[in-house]
Amino acid sequence: MVRFFSILFIPLLCLAMVGCGGDGEPNITTPPPITNAKSIAVAPFFAESAEINDLGRRMTINLATRLEIIFKEAEWVYDLSSKVKPVDDKLGELGLTLDQVYADPALAAKLGQALGTDMIIIGRVEEPKLTRQDYNQLLMKQGRQGGISGTSTYIRTRLTAIGRIRVKVVDSSSSELIFSNRIRSYLKYWYAYQTQASEQQTFKSDTDRLADLGKYLPLRIAYMLHPTGLKLEPEEQILLKPDLILKGTGGFVEFN
Repeated sequence: MVRFFSILFIPLLCLAMVGCGGDGEPNITTPPPITNAKSIAVAPFFAESAEINDLGRRMTINLATRLEIIFKEAEWVYDLSSKVKPVDDKLGELGLTLDQVYADPALAAKLGQALGTDMIIIGRVEEPKLTRQDYNQLLMKQGRQGGISGTSTYIRTRLTAIGRIRVKVVDSSSSELIFSNRIRSYLKYWYAYQTQASEQQTFKSDTDRLADLGKYLPLRIAYMLHPTGLKLEPEEQILLKPDLILKGTGGFVEFN
């Protein structure tokens, strides 16, 4: 009976204190005091697969360079290339791996101290989700005045790219985890094309959609780390939609 209540109590305690994310990690969503730091390290974001590790490293550079532009007074330490990699080199010296640093704030702080920084940003990239949905509803193109324009019928396709990452910030001197949030970008691409030309339609490739996540997810992370100093970076974004007015049996179509 005691064991039962212990199992029940621990998750409730987690939720009561800071909230738990969908990945089982605790959420600490109060933005970290980046403006007070004189030096900050950004460790390469890691993932389980080599392909996604490449995405994680691209995101790391994009995030760090953006923050470096915003917080010009601070010193930023991050890996720029296979030759300029102060964080990776220091990991090797300490005998640590990225997953160890991500899992243990004390080890993250040890890395931050070795790099001479006040805080360190770490993260784990989840496997992105790329989807395609075809809508077979026949639509009629409308003229700008609201009438039917021509006799061709159209159909739609929507592609999406969903990226998620758990980002943490650790205070190097105290080993305290001061920020931990699961951050998402949801990118959408809409296509509308004539039914007779469906075989000729070209869609965004998986590689292109991953590249977009590498660009937009760091913008979302930067906003979550410093929302008061940056313009709103929405979680959901429509990156592509046709410049057409289409109407079906249910009325005018919205690309959302």
